[in-house]
Amino acid sequence: MENDLRRRMKHLQLATLAAALSACLTPLAAQAAAGAFGAGSMQDIFALEGVGGGPGVFGVVRGQSMVSLYGSMDVGLDYSNAGGKTVARVESGNEYASKWGIYGQEQLGNQWTAFFRLESAFNLNNGSVQSQTSFFNRASYIGLDSPTWGTLSFGRQLSGESSMAIGSDVFLANGHQSISAFLSGYADLGYGSNVALSRINNSISYYTPYFGPFSANFFYALKSNQAVGPKTQNASVTLSYATRQNVATASYSQTYCDADPSSSTPCLQNTTSEPSVRTDNVLLSYLHDFGAFTGAASYLWNHPRYAGDHSSQTFVLGAEKLIGRNLLRASVGYRDTTQAGNYAWGATLGEDYFLSRRTSLYARFGFLKNGPKSAQIYNYDTTDAYPSPAMGKSVVSTTIGVLHNF
Repeated sequence: MENDLRRRMKHLQLATLAAALSACLTPLAAQAAAGAFGAGSMQDIFALEGVGGGPGVFGVVRGQSMVSLYGSMDVGLDYSNAGGKTVARVESGNEYASKWGIYGQEQLGNQWTAFFRLESAFNLNNGSVQSQTSFFNRASYIGLDSPTWGTLSFGRQLSGESSMAIGSDVFLANGHQSISAFLSGYADLGYGSNVALSRINNSISYYTPYFGPFSANFFYALKSNQAVGPKTQNASVTLSYATRQNVATASYSQTYCDADPSSSTPCLQNTTSEPSVRTDNVLLSYLHDFGAFTGAASYLWNHPRYAGDHSSQTFVLGAEKLIGRNLLRASVGYRDTTQAGNYAWGATLGEDYFLSRRTSLYARFGFLKNGPKSAQIYNYDTTDAYPSPAMGKSVVSTTIGVLHNF
């Protein structure tokens, strides 16, 4: 279980908002790009959160050709207590992953656009690369876009489902401070369990054009090691509905673990038969602009299809409100499984104070309470001696830091 948690947190660092929001918010790009500190609507919040994603954050910028360097520098001071075991550390990526990237696109005529993205994450506290197996671990893809025919891309990327697992969380499924990210664990569900809510290698993604407020994503990825079980690593379909005030998505996916340990979905126990076990999951998400604040809700069902395995359900509610230069955020979550006593719940609270559109100070507080048969982690990090909680123990974490997007 601990090995899986380490792998999962390496892969489930905060995705670029570019991928998360472009999943179903392309029609909102013009509104979201306008203004620095607006009235606090969902569009104003998207505009601030999109800074640092680079050009193309809400999809290709039609009518332009460009190549741009962009990134984020995020570091903070954290103190965590996991079941009585404490750690104090300087920690990278508490709001956004520290990263740099290159985005490019070229107009081809007849409204066709070619585009690519390469993005690499690093630990700002010590300068090390985030992944030892993939230099461009956060994105490595190329594609073609047309308002008439849709968007087709190939490489290492997020599916429509994984994009909205991030986009529907007010803390963007951050790998340090997001209750949603840590309650989506699957290692304790049993043999062969695996869920692909991170970037996936060897993938093909197709977004349909918009039909009014509706669109869909079809996603398929091959295993790196195809010696055992199906060749499929992940297959999913995501349906979405997006207007200025509402974003709703429904996704279904099938995932198989990969015998290649550097894969996006590595096997946790063995490579002899585990790659033949399929995990099904369903994700439902909803964002709504209430005027006074923006609300978010999500439901995730994980179901490995191996005899004796358990399934899990995760419910998360969130809210965020922009008041002048202050962005206030809060989320609460609950995870339950079919194993008696294996449940957990918790919350994340946060405030961001924007010194400018690109630079902000932030504070985070989070806690997670495990049931008697649960040992879920919170703000776990593979780069330090972070203690894992024992079953039934709680985790509390407090962080203050600074972020600059360029």
